Amino acid sequence: MPTKYMGEVVEIVYMDKDGKLSQRRIEVHGIRGELVYSTCLTSGERRTFRKDRILACKPSPFRRRETGKNNRSITLHG
Repeated sequence: MPTKYMGEVVEIVYMDKDGKLSQRRIEVHGIRGELVYSTCLTSGERRTFRKDRILACKPSPFRRRETGKNNRSITLHG
């Protein structure tokens, strides 16, 4: 995953340790070595992904979740 995606929302195809494939929309917070630190925008949970298990990556047309004045999560569309 290129470092240009840091701070951006991307869509990935990921293969877990058991070979199961999933498609996810994540906000990339950091990339260190072989690890990608992010937030999954579906679950809202922080996740760490191994770069060698990310099979595909593309910029998402959706933007990241932001917190409004009342601390409510809102999703902005691109």
